[in-house]
Amino acid sequence: MPEIELYNSVRTEILINHVLMHVTTIVVIVLLLLGIWVTEHKRSVISVFLPILSVAWAAAVLRFDYLIQRQGAYLRTVEIRLREGGVSIPLWESWKSSLTSTRIVMPITDLLAVSVVVITTAYLLFAPAKALFAERSWPAHRFYSWSILAVVCGLLACLVFLPKIAAW
Repeated sequence: MPEIELYNSVRTEILINHVLMHVTTIVVIVLLLLGIWVTEHKRSVISVFLPILSVAWAAAVLRFDYLIQRQGAYLRTVEIRLREGGVSIPLWESWKSSLTSTRIVMPITDLLAVSVVVITTAYLLFAPAKALFAERSWPAHRFYSWSILAVVCGLLACLVFLPKIAAW
């Protein structure tokens, strides 16, 4: 397979992972908002279990981003070989990393999307779930809620380190 075809193939995989990550995020946000709507009308165990979906979402986002970063690191290596072979146009990974706006705009928009999931999860944990724990006399509401929120935030915090990890 010529290197340019390989390059395009990996770029396509990156795009697919991006789309999957965004679709997953949209589905989780819709489910969380539906869960809030349900628990506002009727106490339900959904308020206890739906935040676990946020943990799965955070792990999936971490995984998708790792795959994207790893594929990007591979493409940067392929770009070097393509340049040595005579390709003179700027290729995606090199061009993308040269833009300052990417380093500013992307973290802000990512923070907005992530905050929707984290805030709705926190609401479910500390309002409807707290009421259900109290109503059913279940112990350890604080431990459960803070643990779920810490795991979600911890997984999302790992996103900062993925470019360095993927480059190893």
